[in-house]
Amino acid sequence: WNYAKLISGVLRHGMPLPYVVDMVNNLHLNDESLNTWKNGVVRALKKYIPDGTAPSQNICPECGEGALIYEEGCLNCKSCGHTKCG
Repeated sequence: WNYAKLISGVLRHGMPLPYVVDMVNNLHLNDESLNTWKNGVVRALKKYIPDGTAPSQNICPECGEGALIYEEGCLNCKSCGHTKCG
């Protein structure tokens, strides 16, 4: 419940979605059911990130270029074509 309130608060105060997704992804949760919840929240939030938006950490893990953007809720590298969804 506290995590939901935190996410709600940062969204209401205008934190950009890529930063919220990064923040939630970096939560270290010990309970497996909370990790499943966390993954679901991240997937849902990514659907609302406009296509072409750069993530907070823009370096492609495949080619090392700073060319990652969101497209249809997935991260795509414009340099090498690497894709990460979920």
